[in-house]
Amino acid sequence: MTSVKAGGNGFMISRLVKKIKNSLQALWHGFADTINANKKKSILGVFLALLLVIALTFLTLTVNSKIRAAQMDNLIYEDLPTKKIVPFSYGEGDKMINEKKAVSVMFAKPNQTETRKALQIIKQKEDELNRKFYYYPLVYQTPEIKNTYNIASDEVTFVFFQNGEEKNRFTLNSVKDPKENFIPELNRLPMWNIEVEENKK
Repeated sequence: MTSVKAGGNGFMISRLVKKIKNSLQALWHGFADTINANKKKSILGVFLALLLVIALTFLTLTVNSKIRAAQMDNLIYEDLPTKKIVPFSYGEGDKMINEKKAVSVMFAKPNQTETRKALQIIKQKEDELNRKFYYYPLVYQTPEIKNTYNIASDEVTFVFFQNGEEKNRFTLNSVKDPKENFIPELNRLPMWNIEVEENKK
């Protein structure tokens, strides 16, 4: 009697397991059918969401660039003492250095003591300056600029590039008696080939 009851219980459990299995299979097939039926809508939804993310990212980057450009114009470039200092537009420094055949560049933080000292001397002796040079302010992306051009952010560094390649450099700190010798040193910056020949002698 006990064995019959046990057999009956085993049969009922087996039927229950089979029923649950069938139900789960039915649910899965129904889910798969729904996905297949709405495949076009699902793909379209994902595509639209991706476009929205890309558009928002682009908008954020554009707005940030314009804000930074405006800040540089208002806080930095308006205070330059002479038109012989040509400021790079925000984000254009590297491109200009690589594309111009020859260019002299000043790398400096805008509000540090050494920068103010350099600008003051340039203002006083503007007539002695024989050419224009570009100003690359160390405001945004300073670590990247330091690594790219091997400069110290606490110094005022002048570098001459030819076809994107560095040919000559000096820092304001390296000039003895800057009030007398800074402008002549800046005028000689592009004459790297003359200095090379003199060093060979």
